[in-house]
Amino acid sequence: MTKRRRIVQADKIIQNVINVFCLLMFLQLKGYYSSISNPVLLYTTASDIRVTNTSKLSKINAIIKGLEQGSAVDFLYRKSLVCWSDQTAELIQCMEYNNTHSGEKVRLVSKGLITPTGIAIDWYTEKIYWTDGETNRIEVISIDQKYRKVLFWTDVDLARAIAVVPKEGFMFWTDCGEIPKIERAGMNGDPATRKVIVKDDIFWPNGITIDYNNNLIYWVDSKLQFFDVMDFNGNNRKKVVREGLKYPYALTFFNDRLFWIDWKTLVINTLDVTTNGAIKELIKSDSVPVDIKVFDNSRQLMPSGDYPCKTNEDCSHLCLLAPNPPGYVCACPTGVKLKEGSNTTCYDGPQSFLLVAQRSVISRISLDTPDFTPFTLPLKDLKRALTIDFDPKTEYIYWADSLSKTISRARLDGSDQSAVVRSGGVPESIAIDALARNLYWTDPVADTISVARLDGSATKVLIHDELYNPRAIALHPTAGWMFWSDWNEKKPKIERANLDGTNRILLISEKLTWPNGIALDTVNNKLYWGDGRTHKIEVCDMDGSNRRELLCSYSDILHIFGLTLLGEHLYWTDMQRRTLDMINKDTGLERQPVVEQMANMMGVKAFRLGEPLGHNPCVDNNGGCSYLCFNRPNDYVCSCPLGLELASDRKTCIEPEAFLIYSRKNVIGLISIENENNDAVLPIRELKEVSALAVHVSGSKIYWSDSKTKTINRCSVNGSDVEKILEWMGLVEGLAIDWSGQNIYWTDSATQRIEVARLDGSSRRTLIWQGLKKPKSIVLDPRKGYMYWSELGSRSIKRAAMDGSAAALQVEAAGRAHALALDRAARALYWAALDPPALERAPLDGSARRLLAADVPMPYALALYADRVFWGDWNTGLIESATKLNGTDRKTIHTQLDYISDLKVYHRARDSLPNQCGVDNGGCTHLCLPLPNNDYRCACPTHYRLNRDNLTCSEPEEFLLFAQKNAVGRIVVANGECNDAFIPLTSLKSVRAIEYDPVDRYLYWMDEESHSIRRVPISYSTTSAITDSTTVVTGLSRPFHMALDVLGRALYWTCLDTDSINATSIDNNSSVGVILRGDKMMPRHLAFHQTKRVLIWSDAGLGAIMRASVDGTARSELARVANVTALAVEQSSATVYWAVARQIHAIDLDSLGSKRVVWQGGWVGALAAYGGSLYLCGSERAPMRLPLHRRDAPAAPLPHLARLVAAVPVHRVAREHPCYGGRACGGAPGSCGAGGACGCGLHCAARRACAPDHFLCDAPDAHCIPMEWKCDGQRDCPDGSDEARCDACAGLRCADGSCAAALGACATGAYCAHKPLPDAFRCDERLCLAPRLLCDGRAHCEDGADEAPAACGYVHKDQVVSRGGGQSHALVACGVVAGAGAALAGAWAALRRVRRARRQPPPPRAFALVKPVLSATGSGSYSGSASDSLCGRYPRPTANPPPSPATAGGRRRAYRHYRACNRPPPPTPASTDANESEPEPAARAPPPSPAPLLY
Repeated sequence: MTKRRRIVQADKIIQNVINVFCLLMFLQLKGYYSSISNPVLLYTTASDIRVTNTSKLSKINAIIKGLEQGSAVDFLYRKSLVCWSDQTAELIQCMEYNNTHSGEKVRLVSKGLITPTGIAIDWYTEKIYWTDGETNRIEVISIDQKYRKVLFWTDVDLARAIAVVPKEGFMFWTDCGEIPKIERAGMNGDPATRKVIVKDDIFWPNGITIDYNNNLIYWVDSKLQFFDVMDFNGNNRKKVVREGLKYPYALTFFNDRLFWIDWKTLVINTLDVTTNGAIKELIKSDSVPVDIKVFDNSRQLMPSGDYPCKTNEDCSHLCLLAPNPPGYVCACPTGVKLKEGSNTTCYDGPQSFLLVAQRSVISRISLDTPDFTPFTLPLKDLKRALTIDFDPKTEYIYWADSLSKTISRARLDGSDQSAVVRSGGVPESIAIDALARNLYWTDPVADTISVARLDGSATKVLIHDELYNPRAIALHPTAGWMFWSDWNEKKPKIERANLDGTNRILLISEKLTWPNGIALDTVNNKLYWGDGRTHKIEVCDMDGSNRRELLCSYSDILHIFGLTLLGEHLYWTDMQRRTLDMINKDTGLERQPVVEQMANMMGVKAFRLGEPLGHNPCVDNNGGCSYLCFNRPNDYVCSCPLGLELASDRKTCIEPEAFLIYSRKNVIGLISIENENNDAVLPIRELKEVSALAVHVSGSKIYWSDSKTKTINRCSVNGSDVEKILEWMGLVEGLAIDWSGQNIYWTDSATQRIEVARLDGSSRRTLIWQGLKKPKSIVLDPRKGYMYWSELGSRSIKRAAMDGSAAALQVEAAGRAHALALDRAARALYWAALDPPALERAPLDGSARRLLAADVPMPYALALYADRVFWGDWNTGLIESATKLNGTDRKTIHTQLDYISDLKVYHRARDSLPNQCGVDNGGCTHLCLPLPNNDYRCACPTHYRLNRDNLTCSEPEEFLLFAQKNAVGRIVVANGECNDAFIPLTSLKSVRAIEYDPVDRYLYWMDEESHSIRRVPISYSTTSAITDSTTVVTGLSRPFHMALDVLGRALYWTCLDTDSINATSIDNNSSVGVILRGDKMMPRHLAFHQTKRVLIWSDAGLGAIMRASVDGTARSELARVANVTALAVEQSSATVYWAVARQIHAIDLDSLGSKRVVWQGGWVGALAAYGGSLYLCGSERAPMRLPLHRRDAPAAPLPHLARLVAAVPVHRVAREHPCYGGRACGGAPGSCGAGGACGCGLHCAARRACAPDHFLCDAPDAHCIPMEWKCDGQRDCPDGSDEARCDACAGLRCADGSCAAALGACATGAYCAHKPLPDAFRCDERLCLAPRLLCDGRAHCEDGADEAPAACGYVHKDQVVSRGGGQSHALVACGVVAGAGAALAGAWAALRRVRRARRQPPPPRAFALVKPVLSATGSGSYSGSASDSLCGRYPRPTANPPPSPATAGGRRRAYRHYRACNRPPPPTPASTDANESEPEPAARAPPPSPAPLLY
């Protein structure tokens, strides 16, 4: 080979070497691999996970973003996995990362975590170990199968960092708890391998890392600020770093180098441990680093041959490394145990467990393992789960949710969740009869115990009497008993009954207060209960005998709720201690906590799978029953759900042709007519005191009246779909349905009326209101057009056409007939009477009366079916029947139904024949009322007028509208009409004042509770003040009164806090503003004359009745008067009336000399003039009507109306007036005046609105000034109105508006523009400060002069006293220095003023503080609902408000936002003493949190 060729080849070799070297350098700089000397660092911050190669620290890649509070991090190199914990999200997640690509995040652990602080990956078996500083547990999970197990749960206080050594089978962790320590244990969680290896010279042990080559442990103490190293036994401990540490937290080891993060400096540092050289700063982070690892394969070397758990060693679930031979153990997931006789195979789940209801979650706690770890079941939409039970046959859990009013079920894994019972009440406690497949529950609102099949079908109320607050319920299916507690404070008790509700026995009624949980020992026949008030657990036999205390009140039970029993132990939940404990059921000893500090624990149920359930007759084919089977002590019975009854075979349920419906107190029940022992109670919790019943068969509805709620209601025959159709009743004791005309009739013995309405409650009309004497029962004959009713006052039965006409006496001397029944086929009338008590019968003409029964104590309810008459007795509680023709063949149908109020027959074949109103309502738009001779008549709601077509109706144009706190009504003075009627408006409350717009038919009301003015359309049909209303004005503060301008389409109102009259447009609500406000004005009551366009008000400030034009101009005084309580104006005569001092005065609007007294006799709070009369109401008395045309006529009370809070007259709208429609003069409120003349309205400059924090000057060219300028001692308004209405101060007025005796008591200084103050520091020409406010660390002067060096050296001349020559020289020197400082400070302050003067327009006043004047128009204007026209409060500024962004530009310096990067994060949200220099307190400070608090 020639020399030249050798040179060429050598050159190529060199070139290739260079290329390879460059490629390697390129890859290294890119971070694609690490070298021994340049490792790749993997570290977390609160929001992301980053990676960087130490050879190129400027390149830092965030490989995982979007963390909520990133904490610990580790990796599994051979599977390219990076795993981390997130403390806020309470997650452990993993993601694939191969140096160039990041995969999707995978949740590994998402339940049962609170503060996952440290994680470590076992790369041999691919498992993650972690610590949790809140649950105080150390756990492990397999990455692939996700089998999870708790390893340690005792003596774990605040475990932080964790590290594993798979080749040795050890794990190590730090604990910063009350006793700080470092522990070692086997990775299998064997307690025998657990050992404390460091307990001395330790305070806050945080980070820990392993040198795998030398079997050494490095760890850091954040409080004592050192790194130590030791062997795996804790021996040979040495200090590695003692100095230069600020707040070391996490660390890692690689190739004889330590890498760690410092929370205070936000720096990642490194140190060579072999040379012990200087600490080197690697990375200055922009956010707080939390954990760190070296991402390198050499940190996770795998053994070359076999090793334990390589093939899972035949373990069914977990194979965990162990330090002892054979180097592994098989383990089960948390709560699961190994099968008996096996060391490798686990059960599929817990065999014995507790189920705990915790309101929004349900937890399962296994009793198979000693860790008692709660597992939250993956259930949805739990709102208030109180109690729970378990069906062992299907392994479904059942729970009652009192907020959603449901009973639901799901499997133990959370699947197949569904609601099985949707209760109309509030299910609280549940119990399952697993043998009969029935579900029982208590309802403390409806005061019932109900039952259904486990799928929710066949619902039935079992017990409804003498229940007050039923709580817990427990079943003994084999014995046929159920037990329940009732914690009513007046009658607490524990009772027992058969499973069908019969044979009820009181067991315990003494020395009880709040009996909550109940548990049964069905083997030994023992009953256990816990009392939440006496703090005891007691036990007795199942007959109530042998009662004894098992756990006494001094055993620190605070509020026991749930109670359950399993095996030899009793378990209970304590709501206040937030614990679940267990004791021996026989001795009360061996108390042990199961769970501590678990929130909202309520009901609890213990169960063991595979445990024998016993047997009863209902197990086999449901006992042959078609629906419900109930085992009893000596037999069993079948039963039916609502609407069905047992046939003659006593097993099959059939639908009866007819049945009885009865009412008594707060119960509506069903009774079979043809089959005995068939009765049921409707599950209606809204019942208070049922007074009358009616049935509508074709609509499948039951109607009832309630004498306590004063309502008429309806529901379906099964008790569902409850509706309130009519309100504001008196005492309704008779109901009847016109099935053809779809109307309901009723008698009201309180108001002495008979009324009618549509079946939905609309079109209410009073038929008869005169000549009635306590009408009671009522029956209808729609085909003949007659109605019959009994009168208790006249002891008679009367008849009238169904439109109320042609009333006539039908039966005289009928006694006090409480119940009527009509035999339409036989044309006969039946009645049950008292005084004397009797049942009688007569033809419809009242002749040939026949006595059916006289030996009846108190017959109160009556019904007819087929050939029999049925009646209920108020006293005896019997329901009996007899032949309806002669009263023979008397039988008892039911017993124990005393206080029965009504009885009706529900006959499915009834109500089938139409009458004259049966087709298209007879063509009537509202009411079709049958008449005799097959005729009918269209009728209108009360006060509506029937039009000439005799089919349609028109609303009244003139009436008096009145309001009570929760109702509104009308009064119309007209012939042939009842004067008063309520308007069907529901959900109204807190009414202060009302108005009515007859154009759009809106009711306006002032709501004291919501501080708003709202409106709702009203008509003959029902509307809701909640769902159908809209808000007109909101944000009112102490709303007082209002008046409506119907023609100008404007609403005026006053509030107690603004002393102004405000207005808004009612058509679009776009214009809101102040119409009137002035010096000393305090407008209160309002009245408005529509055609004269005059606004009238009472003024508490001026002490007068005032008037003004609609725009607030032409203001004048009508009368001098104070303490006005009501105000009204009569539109026709233009007379103003007002109430004051138990009198009513009047004055003509246009004649000031006509003041007169028109009535005296008491306090009046509401006043209205309508129809030539004054209507007045005061205090708690009924309203009265005072005729105005007769001076000597007394005020007559209005019958049947309670106290009114407001009344307004409604008149025919003057549509010919030029202001009608509100479109004249631009349409703004107050713009259209008398005769249609245009005024300025809200556009008057003197009436403009300001922002809520500003004051409106009263001058014609008014403008807005800041509220704090009001009453500050200096005139800011041109007219001085800001200083005109200030309370006098005996001493000095401070800058914040308060009064003080001297300047020293003013926390914000005082204004001294007019006169100097002694011993004061003057900020500028305006504000003076007391000496105590100087140099207090807070700037009180606008330019901060009180904190300047000159001010801090400020001393009065009379305080300088010469003490000698030496001291005088010192004082001279100090004076020179102070003088120089003062000169500099003065120059500095002057310079600031000059610069500020250049930036701002020339100030309008000769003092330094510039007060920007805000115009009420233009760019500085303020309009909309937030203006002061909305009656918003104007609080005085605080004495020393804290700085905030909102105060910038005011007297104080602008707020400077605090930056977290200016200081290291505190170690825990509750502690910031990690780096304080103060001496250590005697008590140990709380340890740092692994997650820094981010500001």
